[in-house]
Amino acid sequence: MQVLLRGLHRRMAVAVAATAAATAFPATAQQTINLTIGASHPTVVPWVGLMQSYFQPEVNKRLAEAGNRYRIAWREGYGGVLYKPNATLSSLGQGVVDVGWVFAATEGARLPLSQVSSYAPALTGDPRQVIDIFNRLVPSTPALKAEWERNNAVFLAATAADTLDLYTTFPVNGLADLKGKKFAASGAVALMAGGAGIVPVNSALPSYYNDVKTGVVSGVITIASGAIGIKLHEVTPYITQVDLGSFLSGALAVNKDSWNRLPAEVRSVMQAVARDYSRRLGELMLDSRKAALQVMVERGKSQNPPVRISALPAAEREAWIRALPALGRDWAKGLDAKGQPGTQVLTAYMQAVRQLGVAPLREWDK
Repeated sequence: MQVLLRGLHRRMAVAVAATAAATAFPATAQQTINLTIGASHPTVVPWVGLMQSYFQPEVNKRLAEAGNRYRIAWREGYGGVLYKPNATLSSLGQGVVDVGWVFAATEGARLPLSQVSSYAPALTGDPRQVIDIFNRLVPSTPALKAEWERNNAVFLAATAADTLDLYTTFPVNGLADLKGKKFAASGAVALMAGGAGIVPVNSALPSYYNDVKTGVVSGVITIASGAIGIKLHEVTPYITQVDLGSFLSGALAVNKDSWNRLPAEVRSVMQAVARDYSRRLGELMLDSRKAALQVMVERGKSQNPPVRISALPAAEREAWIRALPALGRDWAKGLDAKGQPGTQVLTAYMQAVRQLGVAPLREWDK
């Protein structure tokens, strides 16, 4: 009997000890972090759609795999419901969103150094290459990184557009057809207009359709993956492939105050997912360009006139590019004069392009 009692006492003691240990060291509860994510553009454009379909769920998936200590509750604000294309950086910096797509190509005043690919155009039509360059260049170049942080934003990963082409209400056979015509273009893309005698009108993707429909412009310099989402082919049945090159369109970024409040584990996961997001986007932009052109032709068969795709003759394209002023050199010198390392950034960008095996038609840094 005494043996039985001693055994019972031992089991009770073990149970009490286990209970005490559980009380002293409770299981870690999952913490939910509320973040708002948004963009000025709708989810039908690839770089925004991928934020919703990949970035958001992938962050939570990897957080769960890392120990399930944190989970993000995403509040979405896509399609310009929180801010418009002319206020992407300021809205992020002010905390309208915690995570957002910044339309860097239109932020020349606040992000001057980040415009380098727009001032060194027509080098590569492959967005994967531009993305790769900027994902390495921004974190490793203090001045580039700092200009984002001065705007209370933390750069996560680059986005790049597919190559620029022309969408017009009239057929284009050569540069003579373009001279004096008004074309809509976003930010620094308008710089390309001069080589062809085009008159640029600053605008943005969500406004292009109405710009043409109302007669403000008779053409647009833009990308296929963006044009398909706004049905631009309905008002511009003539698509002329001119391959003016890919460029940094923007970046996935985080409000700096929100970033500093996030646990280190969450920041690490978000950085990793953001880089994978941008790599996926590069592939998607190539695929979506090809698909978008095919869809616009198919959908435009019944239009009058029907949608037609043609290519600007190679000699005419080269004449266009060579007719441009020394965009890169002039841009760099202008920034140097203001105490910013324009020449340093341009040189680094051009070196990165050459290292990828690209033979520039214009040596913008020389």
